[in-house]
Amino acid sequence: MKENSRVTLLALFSLPVGLSLLFFVTIKPVQFGLLDPLIRMSLVLAAVLTLLIAVYPLASAFSKKPVTYLLTIGLPTLLPVVSYYYLMLQGDSARAVNATQLQSDLITDRSSNGIIEVGFSYPIYTPTLRIKNNDLHTRSVNIFLRMRDANNENLLFRAVRADVPGSQLSVEATVKGMLSNNSGYLYSPVELPPGTAMTGRAVFIISNLDDGTTFTEALGRAYQASFELRDPDSGDLVDEFPLEFL
Repeated sequence: MKENSRVTLLALFSLPVGLSLLFFVTIKPVQFGLLDPLIRMSLVLAAVLTLLIAVYPLASAFSKKPVTYLLTIGLPTLLPVVSYYYLMLQGDSARAVNATQLQSDLITDRSSNGIIEVGFSYPIYTPTLRIKNNDLHTRSVNIFLRMRDANNENLLFRAVRADVPGSQLSVEATVKGMLSNNSGYLYSPVELPPGTAMTGRAVFIISNLDDGTTFTEALGRAYQASFELRDPDSGDLVDEFPLEFL
């Protein structure tokens, strides 16, 4: 088989391999972030290298000069990938997820702001949060809202979940269904690939306040109100930050 034919066959084989690896890296960032960083670096390098091989027959200036092509085009392309993962591995792998509140929104049965019509006798609180994952791996967090009064008694609210267990039509499942056609909401657990930030509205159903007590009145009497991010498996506190009516 002629050399040109071998090069063409190698390029044709490399193209789907490189595109498949690139698809996994870019379209599946949560799953990709679960892998060991060295494996992630190897997959990215493999994706770049196979794509470079795939376009080699089109680089007429390097015809029959594969070594020159690798040194002048391939090496400068691969080095930034290695440098990025090397610097990332030098960082603190125990850096936690952190979050901030950007906005505060309250939806009640008497006021529909064009998003949904609630139809319940208690409010739904949808604060806008920005959650960032500084860890080396994909992290998942559940979102909670904790209110403490002067007697140090707690009211704990869990954000609406992405998958509500059970087959019965609960209040949580109903609210989730009402919001399902609207983008920009965060449902627990929130999954964040490494080095990324996510902004959206958490959804809290304020259903266990005392009779006759509104959410805003309860907040006015609260000694402290804060959001908590917790690990879905262990329940460990990942981050805590105060609630503010912005």
